[in-house]
Amino acid sequence: MQVRSCWTALESKAKGSLEQLLGKIAQAQQVRNTLEGSKQRLIVLYEEYRTTTLTAQDLCGMRDAMNNRQFMSQLLTLQYRLEQDIINSTRHLQMLHNRMLLLEAERLKMKTLRENDHNAVQAFRHQREQRQMDEVGVMLFNRSGKA
Repeated sequence: MQVRSCWTALESKAKGSLEQLLGKIAQAQQVRNTLEGSKQRLIVLYEEYRTTTLTAQDLCGMRDAMNNRQFMSQLLTLQYRLEQDIINSTRHLQMLHNRMLLLEAERLKMKTLRENDHNAVQAFRHQREQRQMDEVGVMLFNRSGKA
């Protein structure tokens, strides 16, 4: 009886899938961090623009005021889009984490099956060796008893 190589192959496959998924998780985290950084920069830009328009409001005309409001509205729209993208990115990251947990469970299962198979083969070999030693012992006993 020999150790089956299928469990080792399946464990390696699960480990490879897990490593690939960890790479995707790292990329997704980087994307989310980039989005959050963009949101922070946009908030700062909006606040800076708002303070400059409040101080210069007396000096600008109706057209400039309308342009300022439109630009600030566009900044708020971009901020809303970024918030939605961050929410979607967080969902995607959570889905990847859940998949990682499933793959880790699968890898552990294959590892356990490989170890169980290895232990079963070792036990079989030990029993076979013990049986052979018992047979040799009985043969020697029978020979010594006849002499």
